[in-house]
Amino acid sequence: MSNADEHIAAIEGVNEQEVGGRTVYVSESLPKDKVAENKKKYNANKKARAPQGTKIYVGNLNFDTTLETLQEAFEAYGEVKDAFIPSDYDGNPRGFAFVTMDDENALAAIDGLGGTELDGRTLNVNKSLPKGTKASPRQIKLYIGNLSWGTEEGALRDLFEEYGTVVDCFLPVDRETGQHRGFGFVTMDPDDALRAADETDGYELDGRILRVNEAQPKGSGRTNNSYNDSYDGGDAYDEGGDDWNEGY
Repeated sequence: MSNADEHIAAIEGVNEQEVGGRTVYVSESLPKDKVAENKKKYNANKKARAPQGTKIYVGNLNFDTTLETLQEAFEAYGEVKDAFIPSDYDGNPRGFAFVTMDDENALAAIDGLGGTELDGRTLNVNKSLPKGTKASPRQIKLYIGNLSWGTEEGALRDLFEEYGTVVDCFLPVDRETGQHRGFGFVTMDPDDALRAADETDGYELDGRILRVNEAQPKGSGRTNNSYNDSYDGGDAYDEGGDDWNEGY
């Protein structure tokens, strides 16, 4: 813009306006160090505000189940400190939720509600592992394809940490450009990984629909998809070849 007044007026005029059926959010661009400082403060405040207790994952939730109905079901086992139903970019529920309760009440709720019906769906209820929890010896590596070029490792890690501890998150990059190659890998405990794959496959992140499944080493025999991403099945990533099969 030609001057500061026009700059401010443009932000105020366009921010939160609907363009092409989507709400546009506009704000002043900040330098990297300021963004990092703001993010650090945000994460600190988020941690301080987080309710204390056990966080419970509720899977296979009916898309029509409301937050009120969910809370009522869990309140039969004690006070619900927090309840959250994640939604996609269009505001539609994603079919799972998180509920936080005191430790003793949470265990009772997990035992009492797991496998029961709510709004016609059989609930999958178990403890959501907090960050930093030691994973089990056997872990599953997930392949995440169709990533936006603008997606950063932190955003991918944050998405999968909704389902449990992320042991490792890796975005292979092009050795010449330093740009990630449009796919990544996330390693988690088996139960968490399977749940994450089920819930995030088809999820929209940064404007792209994710393809998520268990990473298959080359030679596995699952070669019904021609997309290759140079993964050899271990912890080494070969950036010079194309011999990893996505394994759909």
